Amino acid sequence: MYIEDDRYRNIPMLVFRLQESCPENLVDTLKECVDNFKGKISWKVFRNPMTRKANYLLSISGLEDLYMQSYLEQIQYNQIEYFGIERYKKFCDDAILDIPMLAKHIAETL
Repeated sequence: MYIEDDRYRNIPMLVFRLQESCPENLVDTLKECVDNFKGKISWKVFRNPMTRKANYLLSISGLEDLYMQSYLEQIQYNQIEYFGIERYKKFCDDAILDIPMLAKHIAETL
């Protein structure tokens, strides 16, 4: 979800796509699971509006607004400019601390 040697390269995220053989409600179940996670930061599963295929993102909830704005305005997004450097670094740090607990929560719930 992030590059260990460069923790501030991007806000941690997992990009994934479902196979056709997956249950229809799997994304909804995963979304509900992630919404119920209580960590240092708010997490969200959302569809990437900038891809033709059904790619999803699991990341901090603030990224969904950035992706939608970039898509609607047809502009290149920059996480640091959008959030500001201090807030961006805090998001990265908090997300990295949350990842093990989030993974455990998902594994136990699903």
